[in-house]
This record gives sequence, C-alpha cells and structure tokens, in this order.
Amino acid sequence: MAELKRIKVIQGWKFKQASSLNNSTASSFLPVAQFPTVAHTDLLHHGLIPDPYIDSNETKCLWVNEADWTYCTSEVPHVNLSNPNEHAVLVFDGLDTVVDVFLNGKHILASKNMHLAHRVDVTELLKRTEGKSSLELRFKNAPATAREERNRIGYKGNETDVHFGGPERLFLRKAQYHWGWDWGPAVNTSGPWKPIYLETFETRIDELLIRQEVSADLKTAVLSVKGTVEHPSPNQEVNIELLDPAGLCLQSHNMKADGAQFEASITINNPQLWYPHTYGDQPLYVVTVRLPEKDSRSQSIGLRRLRLLQHSLQNAEGTSFVFEINNIRIFAGGSCWIPGDFMLPRMTRQRYSDWLQLAKSGNQSMIRVWGGGIVESDDFYDICDREGILVWQDFLFACGNYPASQDFMENVKLEAEAQLRRVGHHASLVLWAGNNEDYLLAEKWGWELDMTDEKGPWDQTDFPAREIYERLLPRLVEAMGGDVPYWRSSPYGGSYSNDTTVGDTHIWDVWHGKLSPYQDYKNYTSRFISEFGFESCPSLRTLHRGITAPSERHAQSRTFDIHDKGPGHTRRYPMYMGENFRFRMNPLRDFVYCTQFLQADAMAYAYNCWRREFQGPEREYCAGVLVWQLNDIWPGSSWALVDVDLQRKPAYYVTKRALGKFVVGMERTVTKEPPYIVTGYPPEKHALDVWAVNGTLEPRKATLKLSAYDIRSGSRVSLPKNVEEQNLVLPPNRTTEITSISIPDPDNTVIAAYIDDSATAERLARWVSWPEPLRLLHLSPDLLINTRIAESGDRIFVSASAPVKGVVLSVPMTEPGEDAVFEDNFVDLIPGETVDIGVHSLQGRSVQTRFLYDWEMEEGFEL
Repeated sequence: MAELKRIKVIQGWKFKQASSLNNSTASSFLPVAQFPTVAHTDLLHHGLIPDPYIDSNETKCLWVNEADWTYCTSEVPHVNLSNPNEHAVLVFDGLDTVVDVFLNGKHILASKNMHLAHRVDVTELLKRTEGKSSLELRFKNAPATAREERNRIGYKGNETDVHFGGPERLFLRKAQYHWGWDWGPAVNTSGPWKPIYLETFETRIDELLIRQEVSADLKTAVLSVKGTVEHPSPNQEVNIELLDPAGLCLQSHNMKADGAQFEASITINNPQLWYPHTYGDQPLYVVTVRLPEKDSRSQSIGLRRLRLLQHSLQNAEGTSFVFEINNIRIFAGGSCWIPGDFMLPRMTRQRYSDWLQLAKSGNQSMIRVWGGGIVESDDFYDICDREGILVWQDFLFACGNYPASQDFMENVKLEAEAQLRRVGHHASLVLWAGNNEDYLLAEKWGWELDMTDEKGPWDQTDFPAREIYERLLPRLVEAMGGDVPYWRSSPYGGSYSNDTTVGDTHIWDVWHGKLSPYQDYKNYTSRFISEFGFESCPSLRTLHRGITAPSERHAQSRTFDIHDKGPGHTRRYPMYMGENFRFRMNPLRDFVYCTQFLQADAMAYAYNCWRREFQGPEREYCAGVLVWQLNDIWPGSSWALVDVDLQRKPAYYVTKRALGKFVVGMERTVTKEPPYIVTGYPPEKHALDVWAVNGTLEPRKATLKLSAYDIRSGSRVSLPKNVEEQNLVLPPNRTTEITSISIPDPDNTVIAAYIDDSATAERLARWVSWPEPLRLLHLSPDLLINTRIAESGDRIFVSASAPVKGVVLSVPMTEPGEDAVFEDNFVDLIPGETVDIGVHSLQGRSVQTRFLYDWEMEEGFEL
C-alpha cells in the first residue's frame, strides 16, 4: 500500500545561455540563485547584468529578453518503482514560457503557456534508470516565438493599435506586462518560474471542484464536491470530511467512486458565514477528500451568498452594479493590483501578506487582479480569504486585439479551466472578467464591434476575440465557476463599453484622454468605477534608490523620465499643478511633495463624490470605486497609492479616510457665475453641501459639528448656532445628505466638519473644506506647527496656530533606515485642535513636517 509522495526537484539546478547574445554571457553552466527561478534573477545573482530596476539599466538588460536559456539538474531523486501498480509523474507547476523538456535525454514535454501546469507520466523512463536522473529545460525566448505565431496566425489589427509592446505579445500565453507597460520596464523573463515535483503513487485525487450555494434565508449551505481519481482501484473508497471553523469534525461521508469519478452534496445547517472585513468575520471551513492510505486533498471554504445585482434605480438611467454578500449590498472600495515583481519567483507569501494587509489597513474591501499579469499565487487568495478582501479577477487578456484561431482557443480553454479549478473555490473571489479594456480599444480603433449582435460568429471579423469573451469563457465559468458571476470585459456595459449607466467604467478622461480637471470626477459618476487614477512620484527615499547619480535627481533629468513610463508626464504634472496650486519643480523633495499632493487631492475628489452616491436600496448610483493602482513594481513614478518599497503616499491616507466606516464629506457648490461680459473670473462658490456615510449595518446616533476659521489670521469665524451643531441618526450602509450652508467670506475661510458618536463623544470622522483653487490662497505669515512625540514613541501629536493644508509627517532623510509607518498622514490642521496619529518603527528618530507652501516660509523667499 503506497501513499502518494511528492518530492521537490530543487537540488543541483544550473543555467546557461543557449544563444550567443551579449558575448555569450553565461555561456557555461552556473548554479542558480534560487529555485524556482528565471534568467534575470540568476544573472543578477552572478553580477552578469545590472539591476534593470535601477537607473537606465533597463536597456542594458534587453538582450536577456531575446536570449534562449537552458536549465538542468542531474539531481532528480531516484525512486523505487518495484511495485507494479505504482506510477511516477513529473509535475511542472509553471514554465515561463516556450520550452522543451528532456528527462534523461528523452523529450517528454513541449509547452508555450506559462499559465499552465503540466503532469508527465515518467514511470517507464524511471524504471529503466538506476540512480538519479537528469532533467533539462530548454527555453526559447518569448519574443521570437510570439513573432512567429503572429506571422503564422495573422494579425487582424495594425501596428499602431497595440498598447505596450508590439502585437506579437497577443499571440503568446505569457504575462502581458513582461513586454513592458506604462508603469514599469520591459523585463521579459524566462525559466522554471514555479515548483517542479516528482510524484509517486498508486492512485491519486486528480481533479477536485468544490462549490457552494447558500440559501436566500442564509440558514442552509450546500457544498458540491466533485472529483476524479487517477488510476482508481475497483470499488475505490472516497472519504469526505468537513471541519468547522474551530477545527472540529462536523461531518464525515464515505462513498464509492463511480469508476474514476466521485460526487457528493453536503448540507450545513446554520452555517457560520464569511464576510468582507468591512462587514463581518471570516470563518473558514475545511473540506478534506481522502483516498484511504493513498492520497488526500484539502481546501478551505468560506460560506457566503454571492450575487451581482443589476436592478433599476430610482430617478436614474440604467441599472445598478452592486455586489451583494449574505444579502448585504456592498460598497466595494479598493484598488487594482499589478504583479508584485517582474521576477515572479521572488514573490513570497510574506510579500503578498505585506501588500494585502496594507490594503486592508487602508479600509479597502476589494482588489481587482488586472488581466495583464497572472492569476495570482495560491497564497494571494488564501490571504484574501483570511483577511476578508474581495477579489475581482480578470482573465489574462489586456489592451489588445487577440486572435481566435482554433489552436489558440484550445490553449486558452486549457488555461481557463486550470485557473477556474485552482482558485475558483475561494470565498474572496466574486467576479471573473473576460479581459482588460479590449472592448474599449475596439471602439477606439474601429474594430468590428456591434454591441447589439449577440450571435456572431466573430472569428472572421477584425475583432475575433469576441469568440473568447462571449462564447468560450462564459461557458467555462457557467460550468465550473459555481456562484461566481462572469462579466465580458472591464469596462463593459450598455450601448458602449464605458457607459456610465450600466456595468463598470474606466475613467481616464482625467490624466489621460481629455485631460479633464480632477474636479470633474463627479461628472463621470458611474455605477461601478473599476479603474481610474492619477500619477505621482514615489517617496524621496525610493527615488534615491532608483536614481543613484545625484546630478540626475531632479524632475527634468533623463533618468527621472526613464522611471516614469506614463506618457506625457512632463506636461501633465505642471499643467495639473499649475491649475490648482503654486508648485516647485526643484529641489526634488519639493517636486515629490507636489506630485503626491496633487494625486491625493484628486483622490479626495474622486472617492468622496463617488461614495456619496451609494445612497441605499435602489439608489446605488455608484457601488464601487477601485483606483488604479495599489502597488508598484519598481522605484518609479506611477498611479500607485504605495510605492515599491511599501512607502505609503498621501493618496493612500486620503482613500483610507474616504473608505472608513464613518465619513463626513463636504463640497463647495457654485452659487453665482461671473458676468458674461468679463473673463478670467472664477464662479462664486458660497454654499457648502455636507453629507455623512455610515458604513456599518446599524443606525448610529451622531452629532455633526461645524467650525470655520480665517486662513490668514487663524481666528474663529462665526457660524449660526443651528449650523455649528446638529443631532443626527445615520441610517446603516449608505450615505445621508445632511445640510447645505452659506460660507461666510468663502474665499478666505476653511470649514472643519466632525461626526461624533452622540453617546460616547467618540470622534467618528473629520474633514476640512478649503476655498479653491488653492493657488489663490496665502497661509498665515505667523503659522507655527507643533509636533510632539509621546514618551512611548508610538504616537505623535500635531497642532497648528492657523489653518494649514496637506501636512505630511516623515522621518528625515538624514536619519538612518526606512521611514516610519504612520497610521494617518497628509492631514489638514486648524487652530485649537490637536491631531493624534499612531506611528510604528519610529525607533527614537525625529519627525519632520511638510505642508503646502512651506517653501514660501523659507527666509528670503519671494513670490
């Protein structure tokens, strides 16, 4: 009786270049840096290439993308296969990307899809082998194969309608960002990027699909367990065990397989339900399937009732786009995720945990895994399950006109089935989207797209991938996806892909497109904004790491441009800043502050005006906001809220506050336009709307407090008594419009708003409204900011003598180590108030403050 054994093939790996680029660097075998691995990682380890993330090294490493690489080991363990019923299988979890595999000199596998795992039965080969075996992986460079495939299949578009890389990238099932994107370099990796195993067994569990259905009254959950057995014995026994979230055995079922297949239905009464962290807890059941004394597989399952609601709305066109979990309509606030590294084997469970914990601590409830990367590591989804973070998962197509030839479609089918099977059981997974922006580009470039045509066929049109998005993928999701819905694209819906009344939208007329002011975000209110963003620099520490030459550390240097892949950034930064506030390009620390201020102010407009539109049942005019993007991949400028070194930008803190359980929001509204006869005068904004968000599931008695201050003097400005304090009851899980007031001397007055708990006086939310544009403001010439660090070193108390905007706390660059981690930052201060901010890893170092126009306080400064 032999139980399945899984042995890591991890020892003795070597690599070399199998082509002759760059003077045959690594032309002889060298030991790998780690395993799994890719060529860039190994070359870096041996000092054969400079780090492509630093300075202008990207171009010095491009040859690696076009080279062929061979990996081999002679340390495949010997296994005893004397038992005639025992089998040996080599398991390749992921090979990047075009590869031929040889075992003891015999060709056993050819693959050209990095997203597929492979199992190769090597029983007969190993039976004839004494001692250890040799394994050789011959990788051909991806760009060359992609060009061959493009020429073979034929491209339906033209060379000008491809974003990022040439059209060849569309023809190879490889992570598309490896060809370079507008937030990172072109690092096109090659190698065994996931583990390799040798398995021996008599019989094993092959496919396993566990799906759930929770009743409408939430009192019953039914688990469907389906699977297949490889090399089953006659009357094969199967045991299914269910553990409750405390680890106690709740149910056990014994059955016989029907040939190679087994199926069971498990009913759970009064289930402990899984919620996103903003609405509840995350209990996880465990289902274990066993072939007694042969094999076992386990999966953690969170039980939740999931629906995507698209109902009509009160007093609004179109339909909602609301995720409902356990009969609760969710406001899905969060961000988009790009891969954490180009050299994917460097991603660890700890790195994933650091990023996802950071998102959760920022009150984010949803992450969208973008289609230009990968269906992420099992660790990623495990952590999302554990932490209660919802996952919107794109299928792996992005910004392109993909082919739909028969062999390409078959490759995609195998890939999609594998990913549905691998991650489809996770409670955190709430949507499969067909692609990223392919319908949007079809409209932009004039590919054949009739949104009213639901029949096709489309494979002979110049937009053949509709066969993938509207035939193949929805069929697979329906068969294998359980209760997780499918959406054709992101964005998609209505009469065109970016219809603001149906489905989801990508809002890029701000920063891209029309370069609209970010104050116009309100005009782009949509049912679900799944992508939008605004660029900024990373932290000064991170920029110094990425740009090593002091002479290049300024915003107009060649190296700075190289580290900002966003097109047109040299024009867009000064344009947007010049419209809104006085700014400084130099020194670099001031430019970094100004771009981060700009991004944060844009996020404040977007998140607050859009969350305002989640107003209760049948009034969910906007039910989700996902910023592009959460994370960064190298030390460069991008749309990320957090840079590659986990340094939180001011925009991170703005979104954290905007996604809190309680929010108070304010917007100055136009009360009078200037006389038509004159130009150059802004409209008067003398009125102020005030609203509040209760993101909990219970009504809350609260008190709204408003106070006003003169900007130059810091003195209190009187407001009517009935305006300064109001008692409220905030209904649950929605925004409530509270009041509209007149602002005294509006061009020179800030208004502070607070929401306090009526019973405990706990401060629930805070916001400060400033006159705009900020470029017209002048701060108090006598402004003083006081910063005091608690003796414990874990709290900072900040106050000011007059109103001040955009105060950022940080550890000075002259202090050693990384910056401290602040629980809040980028705060506006008003007189008479002390803001209490938690801090971690300060370690006795000092803290400095930055704020808008602090450079104008420098001695000798003149406007």
